[in-house]
Formats: sequence, C-alpha cells, structure tokens
Amino acid sequence: MPTTPWLSVLPLVVTIAIAIRYKRIIPALLIGTLLGGYLLDLQPLGGFEATVEHIVRTLTDPDSAQVLLFLFLFSGLIGIIQRSGGIQAFSTTVGGRVHSERGVFYLLWALIPATFIDCGFRIVGTGAITRSLVEKNGIARERLAFMLNNTASPVVELIPIATTYVGFNVANIGIGLKSAGMNDTSAYATWLHAIPLEFFSIAVIAITFLSIYFNFHRGRETKKPTEAKAGTMKMVMNDDAPAITPRLMNLVVPMLLVIGLSVFFFWYFGREPGSHTSFLTAITHTEPNRAMLVALLITIVLTTIAYAAQKYGVKEMTTDIIAGGNDMMPTLVILTLAWSLASMAQDLGLNTLMQQQVSGALPAWSMALVLFLLSATVTYFIGSGWGAASLIMPFAIPLAAAAGAGIPLCVAAVITGGTFGDVTSPVAGMTNMAANAAHADHASYLRYATPYNFIAAGIAAALFLGVGLLG
Repeated sequence: MPTTPWLSVLPLVVTIAIAIRYKRIIPALLIGTLLGGYLLDLQPLGGFEATVEHIVRTLTDPDSAQVLLFLFLFSGLIGIIQRSGGIQAFSTTVGGRVHSERGVFYLLWALIPATFIDCGFRIVGTGAITRSLVEKNGIARERLAFMLNNTASPVVELIPIATTYVGFNVANIGIGLKSAGMNDTSAYATWLHAIPLEFFSIAVIAITFLSIYFNFHRGRETKKPTEAKAGTMKMVMNDDAPAITPRLMNLVVPMLLVIGLSVFFFWYFGREPGSHTSFLTAITHTEPNRAMLVALLITIVLTTIAYAAQKYGVKEMTTDIIAGGNDMMPTLVILTLAWSLASMAQDLGLNTLMQQQVSGALPAWSMALVLFLLSATVTYFIGSGWGAASLIMPFAIPLAAAAGAGIPLCVAAVITGGTFGDVTSPVAGMTNMAANAAHADHASYLRYATPYNFIAAGIAAALFLGVGLLG
C-alpha cells in the first residue's frame, strides 16, 4: 500500500498517456493495471497476482458480469437479425417510397425507433437501408456518414431503456458512487437526472437535424469504402446472403420484443410487491442490468424459435450468435480492464486524494466544464468513448462529491464528452464505421463533420459553465 494517495492516480495517468500516444487502448489498460498491481504489492510476482485478483473481482461482481453478458448476447442477437434478412426486407419495403434528398433524410430519422438499441446497429442497419437511396438521389456520401454517426451515439445515450448504453452507464456510475461512499444512491436514478444535462448530444442532434433544411456544404462523393477500426463497439454488417427468405417481421419482431420486454421488466423488478407502485417510481428504483438481461434472453429464445420455423438451422444460428458476440470482444476486454483499474485506484487511496487534496484545487462551478473537456479530449485521442468513460467516471463522481458539485451534471459531462470524441475523432470506431456504412472517404467525411461537431462542443462547454455558475 502506498504511503501517499497521490500514487493512486499514477496508473490512470499512465494508461491515458499511453493510449493517447499509441492509439491502443487495450495495451494501455494492461500496462496501467500491472502498474497498479505493483503499487499494491511490490513482490516480484505481486503485481501480477494483484492484477489477476482485481480482474477476477470485476468478473465475479454481479452488476459487472450482467453488463458484460448482456453486451455479448445482444451483439449475438444483432448477428442473427442481420443474417435473417430483416434489414434487407425493410430496405426493399421502404425503398420505392422515397424520391427526394429530404425524403431520404426524413427516413433516416424515422428509422430511429427500429435501430436505437445500439449505436453500431444504428449505423450499419440504417446505412444499409438508405445507401442505395442516397446514390439514386445524388446525395454526397460524406453527408450520409455525417447523418448516420450524429444520429447514433448522441441519440442512443439519451434513451434510458432497452439500449446497450443503459447497463454500461449504470455500471460506470455505480462504481463511481461506491468510490464516493454513496452506496445507497441509485446509479440508474442518477443517470436519469443526468440525461437532460448531456448538452453536447442535444446540441449536435439539433445541428444535424437543421442540416436537413440547410445544406451547409457538400462533400465530394467517393467510391472506395473505408475500413472500421477496432477499439469501440463494433457491429459489422454482414454482406453474406441471408440464411432465410428476407421478411420484414424478422427485423420488427425482435425489436418489439426486446423493447417491450425491457419496459415490462424495468417495472417488474422495480415495483414493490403488494403495493400500488407507479411506473415512474418502479423504473427509478429498478435493477436495470438484471431487467435488460432477462428481457434479452427471452427475446433470443423467441427469436430463434421464429427463425427456426423459417428453416434457419439452430446450429447455424448458434454459430452466428457466437460470431456476433465475438464482435463485441474488444469492448468487453476494455470494460473489464478499465473497471479493474478503477478498483485498484480505490484500493490505492483515490477517494482520500479526491476528498483531501484535489477537491479544493477546483471550484465547484468549474467541475462539469473540466470533466467535459477532459472526457472529450481523451476520447478524441484514444478513439473510444466507452474506454474514456470507464477510466474517468470512477474518479469524476468522488471528485464532484468532494467539491460539492452537482453529481448528475458531472456524470452528464463525462458521458457526453465521450460522445464528442466518438463522432469526431479520426481514430474512433464510430467515425470509421459511419464512413464505411456510407461508402464515403473517411478523411472527406471528417472534414465535412468536424466544424459542426466543434460548434456543438462549444455550445455544450458554455452550458456546462453556465449551469455550474448557477449552481
């Protein structure tokens, strides 16, 4: 155990520095966790033992395990939905009804209810549906990539139910609350209060919607698609032939199931048996990770039965579910290592450092602005909003609590700062995925999108400062 709590930030600083320098988040996290392990135990093999202990502690924590399992299975569900031809059928159904540039973009926004459950699925699914319409109506591919990306992460993170962000955010916030000694505070309720304060996401959605009416400038069309990079959520659209005859129900039914069951189990696990608990009260006090995992498992079972009845083989479906889940593996590794690193930092005295030293160095009114800028900067350079949030949230909440700043506001700053990086960073998986889905040149797309994303970031920074000053 170190003699000074200042050592508790060293693994975090080293991890962020290596990730920014080499653009490789997983090796950076491994080095950071090993450093933290040796700070905890200076024996020759003590660092490795401490690292393994904290990783096992993370994997055996019920909340963390539920989030990791949910993300793996959800990615598997997306895999069989894609192979079922549901997206192809939807594209065929709506394709003949859109005859103008503005109509294409209205369709892109109208698809949110069918694609909001994950930002990667939102990009590749919507891209597959609209790409031919974009070419038919002479729309620049860079503009399509801009629309796809800026209606993915910014939209999904504002939806508090039935998305991959729910479990991830609740787990991160829960770790931060425990670090601050606020074990009785609901992580989900904290996030619900933070959602209206995620200013960058709100601002960039507004700017992107306005671009339907004001075509600020056009990027040149390109023919060569770019390749998505690893390091963030990765939902790859399969170009393989559908395993069964494409039907619209193969997309609609699983979506309705997972959304409807999630809403039901949010109420079911949050209600007080024997009392008349209101729906809002129930979902505020629910167990979101458990609710979404149960809803997902039921959806997978019912979906596989429906697909099997259409001659989609169970063996083939099992392979596709596992293959789809494996697409999420880089993200699962990032989360496991980042949460283990956060646990190490707490054991090294991070909470003491925040309460006794750092909190007095920054006024409470500046805390949200600083955290937003930190999260946005780190994500911009490492290319992973989830990775940055997993590193920053565990110390952001204790810092906000110690300084007397609003915790929901600071939580929103960390989350939405990561979203800025996801939609702006040249090395982000989301920007690469959007360019790939639109068949756009990556560099041209970034030149198109960056000015408007920075305008939204400036608006968000001003709002975080203003709300901080108003207390």
